[in-house]
Amino acid sequence: MDEGYAQLRDRLESFLSEHLAGLENDERVEALAWYCQGLGLEVPDKTVFGIASRLAPDATQAVRQRMQRALQRSRFSHDAVFERIQCTVFTHAADRLEAYCVDDTGFEKKGEHSVGVQRQYSGTLGKVGNCQIAVSLHGVSDDFSTCLGARLYLPESWTESAERMERADVPQGTAFQTKAQIALELLNAAKSQGAPKRPVVADAGFGDNSDFRDAIVALGFHYVVAVSSQMNVWPPGASPSVPSPNGKRGRPATRVRDANGDAPIRIDKLAAQLWEQGLFRQHTWRQSSRGPLRSDFCAVRVHSAERRTKGKSAGPSIWLLIERDSTQKTGFRYYLSSLPSTTSVRALARLGKMRWRIERDYQDMKQKLGLDQYEGRSWGGFHRHFAMVALVHAFLSLHRESFSPAEPLHPVDLAGFSSSPA
Repeated sequence: MDEGYAQLRDRLESFLSEHLAGLENDERVEALAWYCQGLGLEVPDKTVFGIASRLAPDATQAVRQRMQRALQRSRFSHDAVFERIQCTVFTHAADRLEAYCVDDTGFEKKGEHSVGVQRQYSGTLGKVGNCQIAVSLHGVSDDFSTCLGARLYLPESWTESAERMERADVPQGTAFQTKAQIALELLNAAKSQGAPKRPVVADAGFGDNSDFRDAIVALGFHYVVAVSSQMNVWPPGASPSVPSPNGKRGRPATRVRDANGDAPIRIDKLAAQLWEQGLFRQHTWRQSSRGPLRSDFCAVRVHSAERRTKGKSAGPSIWLLIERDSTQKTGFRYYLSSLPSTTSVRALARLGKMRWRIERDYQDMKQKLGLDQYEGRSWGGFHRHFAMVALVHAFLSLHRESFSPAEPLHPVDLAGFSSSPA
């Protein structure tokens, strides 16, 4: 370790003080600091009771109640914690951010009373199950990542039930939002805190949404997002547009067409053609502990054909990045990007593949910091728990070199790093 134990303890105490001070009264801030410390314990049970049992074996119930009240009954919004995390990251680690990643993660639950729970598809579960789903925004690079914002997704079955919303203490006026809309609000909130301009990366669950992609550009960011194989594009070289009125009688043309007669093509069919033409080249997209990770890629400039029947222009030229991947049903993976035409294929590939970092964050936050072990049912409690996990995760990410040069979140027991309950 590059620093002594006492130095790290002082750093943690200062970090928690800076990010928690003034959110609530001193007693609850102290309880939140205990909770953050407990999330870093090397114990399997990271519920409020499990943390209290470890921190204060002689006063477990009293400490449990204080931490539980701080999470469930505090008046501060979790957004205030994320604003402080953003300020720290954007001030001290902006050069370590290469992209922003948005995604969602599921929390398997029993019963129907935990806020936002219902039977729904979760990529985390890999199936339809009884769960909660949260959307989060992370700042990422190949060797750094931290959670910059999160919000629970509320299905319409919840937003349409005033009784359920009131019982779970969901703020009045909270309306249904899609996951993409939540992600855009998180990105906009980060922008308002001075987020440096970096590309946004996301999976096809977000990337297939043209409104989502357009909104990213409207916010002043570029994107590199995965898309599904069924998407249609105008092939390279096409110049699609709505034909001008020709003065003839009848309804004017509204369908986008190409002057040379080219028709839209599904990207899986285009990928097969480009592969047969031998246009793919191998690129290294990341150096891992096991050596360089490489794939075959091809990138071409295209126009989206998603709105060709709605009388709207085809939009600007964008990148279609195709990765040869034999594990996929079609043999390929696909990405769209608004980055400039001068961007290299290798840079596109690195960014397209960088979503692995958010999956690593979810794994670390759940397995090592107890993100999926919260037992409360209320809106505020869930979000404040998520914010405390993100706060500890940010501390570990910002001080990773002090724990392990090789692993972003090597197991570390934070017991004793800050003031424990007597």
